[in-house]
Amino acid sequence: MSRPPGGNGAGRDDVVNALVSPHGWLRDNGLQRSKLSLPQILTHIGFRQRGDYVHHLRKSISSKYADGMFPQITVDGTVHNITATREELESLCEKLEAKAKLCSRRLDWLTTGSRKLFGVIQEKSVTLVLDVGCSATRAQQKLGKQALCKVICEQVSQMDCFNIMSSGIQGVSRWQEKAVKSTEANLSSAMDWLLAHECEPSTGRSTAEVLLNAMGDVMIEAVYLFVVGDLVDDVAGVLRGRLKRNVCPVHTVSFNGKTGKGIQALRDLSNLTAGRIHEFAQMEYLEHVACDSPDRSNGHLDLSKFEPIGGMSQGSKVREDVYQVWREMREALKTRNQIKRILVELLPQRLELAESESQRALPEDCLSSKEWLNRFGLKAQKLRVHEALADCAFPHSDGVVGVKCRPLDETIQTDAETCKKLINAKYCTSFVHMRWKDGSVVHVYVTDGKCRQYEEQMNRALINMNKRLEWLKSGSRELFGTIVEDQVYLLIDTSEAMRDFLDVVKEKVFQLMQDQLSKKQKVNVVAFGTRVTLWKNRLVEVSSETLASACRWVNELQAGGTKNTLGALGQALADEGTQAVYLLTDGQPDQPPGVILEQVRGWSPVPVHTISFNCDDHEANSFLYELSQWTGGRFHSYYANVKDFSDLFGICKDRESDDLQLLMAEIDQGRADLETVRRLRAECIILDTFHQKTNTTQRTGSTQQLHSTQGVTGIQLKSARHAAQTTSSMLRLLSSSEQIHSKAPLRCPEGPGQEWLLPESLALFQTNADRQMQVLQSFGLVSSDKNTEQKKERKKQEDPLDIPTAQWLKTNSLVARRLTLLDALSPTAIVHHAKYVPMLDKHVHSKVFNEIMPLAHIGGKGLTLINPLAVDLEKYKCNVQDVLKTYERQLDLIVWRGLTQEEREKFGNEAFAFSNHREAMLEALEGLKWPVAREDLDLLEKEIHKGQSFLQQASDLQLAARQMSRAAQDVNNSTVECGLSKNQSEAPKMPLDCLRGQRVVARSDADGFYYPGTVRKRLPGKRVKIDFTSGESEVISLACLLTVGGSGPCPPLVEGDFVLVATRREVAGDRFVPGIILVTPCHHEALDKLFTILKYNNKKIHRLRSKIIKISQTRYWVTCKNLQQIQQSRNIKTTEAQINQSVPENPPSEMKQ
Repeated sequence: MSRPPGGNGAGRDDVVNALVSPHGWLRDNGLQRSKLSLPQILTHIGFRQRGDYVHHLRKSISSKYADGMFPQITVDGTVHNITATREELESLCEKLEAKAKLCSRRLDWLTTGSRKLFGVIQEKSVTLVLDVGCSATRAQQKLGKQALCKVICEQVSQMDCFNIMSSGIQGVSRWQEKAVKSTEANLSSAMDWLLAHECEPSTGRSTAEVLLNAMGDVMIEAVYLFVVGDLVDDVAGVLRGRLKRNVCPVHTVSFNGKTGKGIQALRDLSNLTAGRIHEFAQMEYLEHVACDSPDRSNGHLDLSKFEPIGGMSQGSKVREDVYQVWREMREALKTRNQIKRILVELLPQRLELAESESQRALPEDCLSSKEWLNRFGLKAQKLRVHEALADCAFPHSDGVVGVKCRPLDETIQTDAETCKKLINAKYCTSFVHMRWKDGSVVHVYVTDGKCRQYEEQMNRALINMNKRLEWLKSGSRELFGTIVEDQVYLLIDTSEAMRDFLDVVKEKVFQLMQDQLSKKQKVNVVAFGTRVTLWKNRLVEVSSETLASACRWVNELQAGGTKNTLGALGQALADEGTQAVYLLTDGQPDQPPGVILEQVRGWSPVPVHTISFNCDDHEANSFLYELSQWTGGRFHSYYANVKDFSDLFGICKDRESDDLQLLMAEIDQGRADLETVRRLRAECIILDTFHQKTNTTQRTGSTQQLHSTQGVTGIQLKSARHAAQTTSSMLRLLSSSEQIHSKAPLRCPEGPGQEWLLPESLALFQTNADRQMQVLQSFGLVSSDKNTEQKKERKKQEDPLDIPTAQWLKTNSLVARRLTLLDALSPTAIVHHAKYVPMLDKHVHSKVFNEIMPLAHIGGKGLTLINPLAVDLEKYKCNVQDVLKTYERQLDLIVWRGLTQEEREKFGNEAFAFSNHREAMLEALEGLKWPVAREDLDLLEKEIHKGQSFLQQASDLQLAARQMSRAAQDVNNSTVECGLSKNQSEAPKMPLDCLRGQRVVARSDADGFYYPGTVRKRLPGKRVKIDFTSGESEVISLACLLTVGGSGPCPPLVEGDFVLVATRREVAGDRFVPGIILVTPCHHEALDKLFTILKYNNKKIHRLRSKIIKISQTRYWVTCKNLQQIQQSRNIKTTEAQINQSVPENPPSEMKQ
């Protein structure tokens, strides 16, 4: 008798093929026994982070002493610190992989051979009972006998003793009266008896009788009832009253059972005796195949080729032994993946070394965007904001301390109570804080050098990524992307839907072969419509001849039919040498997308790169995207011949290409990180400025303390000077950072993944934010209005066609865009006002600017001098022309939108110029009862005419300016020629009068006092003519006046200084008299601002500093002497006048006599 593998042969694997229960096998070979379960591994490779719930804080807290010291992993909400080395983790992965392979081999053994038909016999002495039921055909009986023979050969041969029985209408049939040992002779005799035995239909009573006889053998541990077909009667009901207490279990096996009633009867029987049930059903189309007796040549029975095709019957549950082993294998693989994730995320250097070296060996043009970013992206260059700022960041620290406070009830307790209080570190108020990548709060200080270095590196990286982005959008990469594999299939859709664009596809394919495929090893091209056509049967070596042949073959392709996408993919993936497939199509395939995805998944794992060509079907694009993601490929989208009017026809781009999307996301991330660093640098400058001002105020208020602590203060001053920033540097940084606004400085980013902050920490950070706001408001950079944030919110962009033209022109007209002619000439324009001359009785204009500004514009504001030669009118004309094109396009879109489809077809259903068909269009709109407002059209036409008039005026100004320039040049040439002869005859020029119009205080010769006035002109002999504020004019010597006003000096006054003090007169204004300072105001009192002055006549007066002019002692004595002399002369004249009044002019006659 030949034994199949799995018997007692020398090559048997004792561990895999052990005839034990699943629980016993897993107990000896499972993860728990090897200490490879996840909880056991975690205790071996690290330790759990301790935590507890704090009722005072109302949250769970954990220790943080290990943060930053060990890699951490979170499993089921618990944080574990990893202390194992990389070698230990790799060894664990290998052990788990071996366990998973062992479980997989056990699963293969359980689901093949006799275990598939009969299950696993777990006892050492058994009785097999054959029952063919009442409906089994002869072919099914033969299959059942052969299956039982296979069980005897593979499993019973490993038992200690066994027996075979059969039930029928005639009674019980036995092979032996009692169980015998499992020898080769007994096994061969048992199989001969079984094959020769004629089976009879059974009933419930006969089946119960044979089971009772089998259980009567004291050597038997279990009975296996093998039923071919279905049972009709309820065997469990018959046995229920006849069984003893201690009975051996009856395990039932259903072979090709069809009815649910029969299978349920077997289940009830096994449940009654605490046994198991195994079900097997052969495939329907193999049930009636003729089953001849197996080969018995040379007296041996060969059952190695007997393997019925089938499985579990419909509606049955999964086998318990198979499920337990599969669950153990899945647990091993899941644990292995978690260990690998630790290696990849926490210790990624060596694991990714081989991959990175292989990528570096490839040139840049053979890399996908993902691979290129792994080499040149922000993470590879360590330019992510957290990696760049790791050397200038430190964690925020806070803690709880005990503070002594007054007890609540002093009558009971007089000792101070200890109250817990949370405090923050002292340095927290001096540094900017931010959220770290793990959600914690850290403090950072970004220096000027650090910020400048990061900006340079980030700008270089962004430039390289933008170059890569433009390179991907050029050539054949615009459609197919980057071909990174060496042996590729190109699948081209030639269905009827591609007819209009097939020529474009052919040109792109020719370009692809020249740019990229010429550098590959092997290539093949497949065209698919209703039928699939191959250029060659298999991949072909790339050469100039093969590419030329492929180009000729592609050039002859014709469009037609449907899309047999599945057939094309099957042809490409059937080639064993295929490394990648590039599928180009424009819509949904003939087959259901789900069917294609399942079929491709079952084929060889080859990446399928999909290209969506002019496809605006969302379902088709989703299918192509899923196909590329399932197979590890990339998705590309391309739109050909997209015009400016695409928004009118509903062309929508569902997805961006994967290569472009990755690069654009990386560029956006880089710009965001750069703005973050700039914002942090600006916040550091603001806080430094605040602390510098605070230190300056403290130094000013405590001068004595500064002198007493000179050494320490010197260090503080030096650090403050080092941290100080100029206003211009602050403005430059603030203007370069778009995120600095009235509420931005120190606000933490909020989100669902952010950790909760303590109220004390939030209050501390808000204090820093308030300090930043004070500095920004002091420089006038932000407004204190609470609605500043709302004012800076950007409005949602609206479609210009949906906005009324009058409203649209408010922000887009020539006036709003500052494109009028006066706006262009405003940098050199001077408003010239006429002055009325009473003597001439007319208005006159100055001729100072006649030479440099010969032209003038007369408008509502008067006369404006202009110089066209100093303005770039050509650039102005170009700008106006661009705006006029925008107006014309807006006008065309408005009219086109108002027309119906019938009216559009009259004009060819294409874009048009309204100006060329104005009359026809107006008639069409009038016939449609003006679907668009006529006022909108008139406003746009008026704006266009205005712009055209500006263009004409600019051209006229250019022509006039050129003519006047030539005329002026001719005049200058003639002037130079005759200028040499007139040089000697010219009169000398008068010197410049620098005192003309100057405000002064001058001494009047009439009374000797000083009066305010204005210098009219300077006269020869060091004299000037002055117009006093009283209206009088005098000629005064230069030594008798003092200049005032403007930016003149204002020296401080002390006791004893000589001054001129203003005294108020009732009629003619101020008059200045000499005096001496007696008392100065007290600086410590804010209300004391008056000086006490002793005038020349020994009278005191109180005046502010603005009414006092400091003079020299000489001027004081000279002024006083002049006043005395004038007073004396006045007194003499007064005495003479009194004497003259006392003597009569005509003496009396008596006196004459």
